[in-house]
Amino acid sequence: MFVTVNELAGLPGVPGTPQGIRAMMNKRISDNPDLIRKRNGSKAFEYHIDCLPQGVQDALRTRHIKELMTGTENTSPVITESKAISPRSKADEESKIAVFRKCPALLEQKLGSLTAAQKQTADARMALVSEVIRLGQLPGYSCAKAVREIIRQAQSGELPQRLADAAALANAKKGASRSLSEISLKRWLADFNKASTSAERLMLLAPGKRQVVKPEQIAWLPEFLTCYRRPDGRGIQEAYDDFKVLWDMRHADNSLMRDAIPSYDQVCYAMDKLPVVVKQKGRVTGSEFRQYEGFVRRDWESLPVNYVWIGDGHGMKMKVAHPDHGNPFSPEVTFILDGCCRYIVGWSLALSESVIAVADAMRHGIKNQGKPFIYYSDNGGGETNNTFDADITGILPRLGIDHRLGIPENPQGRGIIERLNRTLGQRISRQFATYYGTGADRSTVRRTTKALMSATNAVAKGKELSVKQQQTMRDLPSWDALIAEIESGVEWYNNRPHESLPKRGDGEHFTPTQFRRYKLEKEATEIEWLADIELREMFMPQIERSVSRCEVRLFNNLYYSSELNHEHGNKVLVNYDIHDATKVIIRRLDGSYICDAIWDGNKRQAFPVTAEYHARQQRIKGMRARGEEKVRLAEAENIHTLPAPQEENWLQGNVYRPRATAPLMLAEAEEAEYREDEFLNNSLDMLESSKRKNVI
Repeated sequence: MFVTVNELAGLPGVPGTPQGIRAMMNKRISDNPDLIRKRNGSKAFEYHIDCLPQGVQDALRTRHIKELMTGTENTSPVITESKAISPRSKADEESKIAVFRKCPALLEQKLGSLTAAQKQTADARMALVSEVIRLGQLPGYSCAKAVREIIRQAQSGELPQRLADAAALANAKKGASRSLSEISLKRWLADFNKASTSAERLMLLAPGKRQVVKPEQIAWLPEFLTCYRRPDGRGIQEAYDDFKVLWDMRHADNSLMRDAIPSYDQVCYAMDKLPVVVKQKGRVTGSEFRQYEGFVRRDWESLPVNYVWIGDGHGMKMKVAHPDHGNPFSPEVTFILDGCCRYIVGWSLALSESVIAVADAMRHGIKNQGKPFIYYSDNGGGETNNTFDADITGILPRLGIDHRLGIPENPQGRGIIERLNRTLGQRISRQFATYYGTGADRSTVRRTTKALMSATNAVAKGKELSVKQQQTMRDLPSWDALIAEIESGVEWYNNRPHESLPKRGDGEHFTPTQFRRYKLEKEATEIEWLADIELREMFMPQIERSVSRCEVRLFNNLYYSSELNHEHGNKVLVNYDIHDATKVIIRRLDGSYICDAIWDGNKRQAFPVTAEYHARQQRIKGMRARGEEKVRLAEAENIHTLPAPQEENWLQGNVYRPRATAPLMLAEAEEAEYREDEFLNNSLDMLESSKRKNVI
């Protein structure tokens, strides 16, 4: 609301002359020039009502209401609300509706910005105005009399329920003390009569909406976000404490700015207005932050069968008896599914994620379901290595399979296989008492783990097991039991309705098995199969080796064949079976067959070492190294030294701090000296006792 100097004349709290009023206003707006503007169609300047004292504002609004209630024409320029879309005319005072009629785009923009609550309030006001117009058309009635009658009935509670509900909605502000007023109803009636269409009436009768301060308009918010956007997970209170320290340091020379620091409630209000993606930026990174961003949804159903296979290893959240030594450990299961139909084509169970486990799962899938065109996996060690991806010797290039890798730290790109691991992997693990994953009771997990350790230690020491320990060992699933449960779980997953698949005619979703069969029949996809001998040889890893005197060295094993006599010094390709080390297949670099080389281990080892055993030994070495490191750390804490004297102010600290201790050599010397002193004292005691006996 803007007013001129002449409009302020005569109000209480302002100077009596126009010159005095103008001087007062110029002084009050010196720090904010946006509060003054030149009135359109006039040479006068007008000032915003917010720069006036509160008493003057109240008096100004009271005078304006009285003018509306009496219906008198104001000789001075009309006081209007400042709107960016409501310019004033140069000749006659042009109403807001005229501006919108000249520019329909502004009207459309205004209507599009209205909320549902604003539209409900406008409809309620239209209902009351319509009732006023209806009563005003009766004989002996006028609109003014109809307004007074409706106000009287509203105050006495005699309004019909329909109009009473409309009167409650017509008040844009809520409150028990608020009721329908005569001046408001008259203003709505005037706005209703100005409009010629329903859109114009909706625009005029809709209440205003408080303009919420946008976060980008808050000057101090970026500085606070520098304290809040940290990866340590701090809350708003802790960030606010750091913000206060920075604020005081920055404005140390300005006491006014130092005292103008926003309160904690203001900070919380501003943070509530920020989008989640803005607040979490800098606090979380990688895949966790991508959960708040937009993404591209992949259409897997449009792909043909066996076009893309997705594979991933999953560490099972349960304990199983090791197939070799029987101690409890957590195995690794590898699933491979067809992306277009969510069908599990192959799986493998191994001691840990490795190329052997992935290759075995791939072999299982190709043997039963045919060869895929693309294999999609993560960047794990079992998925990316020369055994799989080498240009000449890799398994997948030899099979003609395109290996695609996912983006690091982006598991959302492989959401299909990640969801499979959460559903099927956890479902299988929950079938056993040794489950310790999501949802498991922590106390039960601790008791089970403790009981397993006790029973395992007893078995290792050859002790007789108690009844409880025997029951614990029976609850520990065997390797074969886990395999059987995985087979059952895969069968259950492939034959249950999947919500990501389309629905059948009966309204139920397709199962992966049904949808795979349906796509094969509909698209007539030709599946490429491999013969048993091809399947075995193609999944035999290849390594390039040099021939030396009819021998080829592989994993410290020597393989010999007389057919290699003409290949001395040449490079050859060695195909080996990961489960059988008795012989290997030798081929030239162009892939042509040379011979089968037989293991001859009489020079180094009595028995051949399989690739599987070699991988297991590497794993055992790693476990031994980690165990030795733990023993070293434990022994380092078990050094016997003399106790250091206690500090007098030890109660003042709550953080453990290591004290300087005497060296071990010094402690041993002091102990030896103590032993010598004790021996001397004992000798003197014996001598004194002997003297006493002689005297007696």
